[in-house]
Amino acid sequence: MKGFKFKLEAVLKMRKLKEEQCKMLIGRIQVRIRELQGYLAEHNRGIDQSYEAQEQALESGLNGQELQFHPFFVSGKKAHIEIIENEILNLQRQAEEQYRELAQLRAQVKVIDEMKEKQKLKYKKSVEKKQFETIEEQVQNWRQIVK
Repeated sequence: MKGFKFKLEAVLKMRKLKEEQCKMLIGRIQVRIRELQGYLAEHNRGIDQSYEAQEQALESGLNGQELQFHPFFVSGKKAHIEIIENEILNLQRQAEEQYRELAQLRAQVKVIDEMKEKQKLKYKKSVEKKQFETIEEQVQNWRQIVK
């Protein structure tokens, strides 16, 4: 609306910016979680493949050193899986915190937006009232001229 100035417009823009940044951070966290879940699936597939490879090697013949390697390989993979799972849990906690912060930011933006709309409506009513007064005054002047 032309001529309307909201005094808290800068605050509203800053709050909206913070809200957008929070959304972007949540998105990054979710992407990282999906990436880590992909790594987990790869490691689990690696463990399954190593069991299959060991079974095939046992059928064809395997020396002792090769047989000893398998438990170390599996334990290393499981340790790495545990590290990734811990990282995923930490990221999920961060995401929950960001969701709570986002809810607060949205509430703040909504309050300021409602204030803006109320002030805009009040401004619009005052402008319309002035316009009607001007029109009424012109009509009265016109009636006096016509008489």
